[in-house]
Formats: sequence, C-alpha cells, structure tokens
Amino acid sequence: MTRCSTSKGMTDMKLASSLPTIVPSRFLLVAMGLLALAIFVFDTATPYGFAVAVLYVLVVLMAASFNRRSDLLLVSVGCVLLTVLSYFVSHGTAFTQAPLARAIMSLSAIAITTLLALKYQSATQILRAQAELLNLTHDTVFVRDIGDVITYWNRGAEELYGVTREEAVGSVAHVLLQTRFPEPPDKILADFLRTGRWEGELVHTRRDGTKAVVASRWALKRDERGRPQEILETSNDVSAEKHAEAPSSPTPRVPPPLES
Repeated sequence: MTRCSTSKGMTDMKLASSLPTIVPSRFLLVAMGLLALAIFVFDTATPYGFAVAVLYVLVVLMAASFNRRSDLLLVSVGCVLLTVLSYFVSHGTAFTQAPLARAIMSLSAIAITTLLALKYQSATQILRAQAELLNLTHDTVFVRDIGDVITYWNRGAEELYGVTREEAVGSVAHVLLQTRFPEPPDKILADFLRTGRWEGELVHTRRDGTKAVVASRWALKRDERGRPQEILETSNDVSAEKHAEAPSSPTPRVPPPLES
C-alpha cells in the first residue's frame, strides 16, 4: 500500500477505529422488543389507512449497530413476520387492494433498510479491521487536520510517546510533541502543500521529557475540490541509531613502560 492510498482511506479508518464493539445488550434488546410490540399493536388495532408497519425500519436500524449479521437478519425476519401477522389478524384472507398495498410497501421498506444496514455493517467491519492493522505496526501513525489538530493516533504512537489515544486526539501535534523542525516550519509547510509529501527528521518530546529523533514522512489528503484536508504522518524512532552512530571518545593510548 502506498502512502497516498493509505492517506486516502485514513478518515474512514480513524472513524472506524473509534467505534466501540457493540453487542446486543439487554437494555437494547428490551427497547427493540417494546418498540416492535408497540408497532404491532398499533398496526393491528388502528383504523387509520396508512402503512404503520413502515415504522419497523426503526427496529432494523437499531439492530444495525450489532456486529453480527445474523442478529440483524433475525430482527429483520421478525419484523416481516409481525407485519404479515398483523395483516392477517386485521384483514383475514381477504386481500383488499389498499391494505395489501400498504403491507407490501411496509415489507419493501423493511427489506431495503435491511440491505442498507448489511452494507453498512460490512463496510464498518472492513474499516475497523484496517484500523486494527495500523495498530499492529511498530511505526507511529497519526493523522492531523490542516490546523495541526490530531484526529487519529495509533498504538505505535502511544508506545513511543507515552501518550494515549484519548489524550492525543484533539491536541495540537506540534504543541503536544514539542516538535523541533530541521527548517522553518512555514517553509516546510509551503513545500509540503505544493508537493503533497515531505520527509525528514524531527525531534519530538515524550511524556517523560526525553527526546525522540524520528524519521518522519507526511502525505497530504485533499478533498474532491483539491483543497488540503488531512495530513497522514508516519515515522519511526531513529534515536537509538543516532546514538550508535555517534563517535565514541577515543581511548587514550598508554605508553609502554620505560626499560631501565
């Protein structure tokens, strides 16, 4: 994956990484059940001539927050069965044109909502998996907007700088890391906005006050109108390498003892 293609998907991946893993909680299941029951009773008993069962799409949308496709499909099938049951309880086997049309409209709405919810689930799961992959790398990866505010912070950045994602997101990057640039920041930013990428060594400060020299790479993401939108910054710590390359103090040569 190139840096540009990585940058292109970072907005969605950072959002996906921030999404909690949702399982059907007892409260949510009870709320969905009560809502479905209320819709069924109203649909069965109401004398009004409109498609009350369309409201089952609310139940399907609530189920879209679940991680498992089987849970969503089960809820959708339940809404379909309740719609059909309500029709037969209210109208029997007399397939009157208007009530039948309303029932078909409701079933279609439930089916379409279910398909869209399944598509949303699949996209969210893929993006969450991609975001998790970024957390596996030992390199630091973070995203900042054009105002230098951090919007994504991976686990590698947490480990290097000692700053958690919750603390980093929303902070100004150069203030949080006390960045020291090899050139004037305005010049670097101007060159970066012109070319869309930049590479160089920066000095950052960890939470404990120690310095980290990092080989940093920036990639610019633009919106559909070509305006700068976000900056993907990846880097790896070269402090240890710099220390190893530093010349050691020469060992003083001790002259041999003089012979008597």
